[in-house]
Amino acid sequence: MIPGKRKIDLTSYRRLGMFEAFKDRQMPCFSVTCTVDITNLVRFTKTKGYRFFIPVSYALCRALNLVPELRQRLIAGELYEFERVDPGYTVLLDDTTFSFCDSMYIENFGEYYEYAARRVEAVRACPDCGSGEKHHMFFITNLPWISFTSITHPYDEKYGSIPVVSLGRYYQHGNQVLAPLGIQVHHGIVDGYHVGLFYEHLNRIVRNLEGFEG
Repeated sequence: MIPGKRKIDLTSYRRLGMFEAFKDRQMPCFSVTCTVDITNLVRFTKTKGYRFFIPVSYALCRALNLVPELRQRLIAGELYEFERVDPGYTVLLDDTTFSFCDSMYIENFGEYYEYAARRVEAVRACPDCGSGEKHHMFFITNLPWISFTSITHPYDEKYGSIPVVSLGRYYQHGNQVLAPLGIQVHHGIVDGYHVGLFYEHLNRIVRNLEGFEG
């Protein structure tokens, strides 16, 4: 079910100046890549026997939904804020092509894991080329072959306000397990401050395993 949304009144919108400055630019997005310490999350997934991608996608959902600006979307010239945004994944297929996978953020981790696993298996059996409404989503792409230091994504005007999160290959660094984590956002809606909040929430969630246990 697509989550509800509310229209933002631009006459009282405190970021109106930045919104107007960036919304019509040919490329209004910016990208940031940071290194995230996922030591506790990797240990948790191995102990429980989970596939790694679904737990890390849960952490991303949890962190991103805590930042209202990352739930805001530019739709036909109007600004909206969704009650919740759901993840869309890229899923590698046996022939090395990939499929899109529309999923749903469920706050209970056990329920989320089961739902996401079913959705991944469904698109492996019947690949999805990405049709359908997407504004209520954010996108996660996984590049487990490389540990990148920066990344950008194609820009599409219709869905350009949707954040795109990229996860690279994780690696051992002393006693830590680190991973590159990139995010691309629309600068008319999201500033560096909000991206900083996202990383702050994400670091806390993967360190303390918030929502995963109990």
